[in-house]
Amino acid sequence: MAKIDDVQRELAGLIPEGARLLEVGQQEKLDLATLALDYETWYTKALAAVTQLIPERRTEFVEAYRRDKRRDLSAENYTISDYLGGLSVSFGGRPSFNTKAAFAAKILRQVAIVKAAADAAPSLLRDIRAVLLTELLDSDLDSSRELAKSGHLRAAGTMCGVALEAHLATVCQRRGLKVGKKNPTIADFNDLLKESRAYDVPTWRLIQRLSDIRNVCAHARDRDPTKEEVADLIAGTAKVIKEVF
Repeated sequence: MAKIDDVQRELAGLIPEGARLLEVGQQEKLDLATLALDYETWYTKALAAVTQLIPERRTEFVEAYRRDKRRDLSAENYTISDYLGGLSVSFGGRPSFNTKAAFAAKILRQVAIVKAAADAAPSLLRDIRAVLLTELLDSDLDSSRELAKSGHLRAAGTMCGVALEAHLATVCQRRGLKVGKKNPTIADFNDLLKESRAYDVPTWRLIQRLSDIRNVCAHARDRDPTKEEVADLIAGTAKVIKEVF
């Protein structure tokens, strides 16, 4: 969750920075070289965010900065790169349009697109994280099955237990539940989720049994786990990952 929060903070920071660039670009005494350097840094970060989060707005974002093919130059197709390059159009010795206003319109559009990306970020990033976590857990379960087939029961059970603990921790985070312990276990997460009515008693008992099997696998001084126990642990963990969320 911390990484998601970091991304959201960075996105939020792009919005006032874009507004600052707009304000600087409207000044009478304007240093275009400095503005161009600051804008290019902002544009690179903002474009990456838009491309990743709302790719359907990428073309609109880019075209506000630069257009390669134009039959003529007008306030509508005038771009930020035109302004930063000092380009203007005159007719009869008088400016054809207000380049500062055209620049302002384009950068305001870009800031609005970045805001849309920031608004969409929380749900999109959580979805991405959920997909990645599911893939990782599936991989861990596959590895556990292979270890069990090879007779490495303790390793198989321990790896499976890690996957189960990671899943329960994620469920607690998603539900806004906090465990008091610094290093919570499967049992701690299980009790907390039962108390919050995330699932019923039979599910709590299943996870409690899975936790007991995992402990047998992880503690070498205890008895050896049986093949049946490890098979139950793997099957039970797969069931919990699928049904508890």
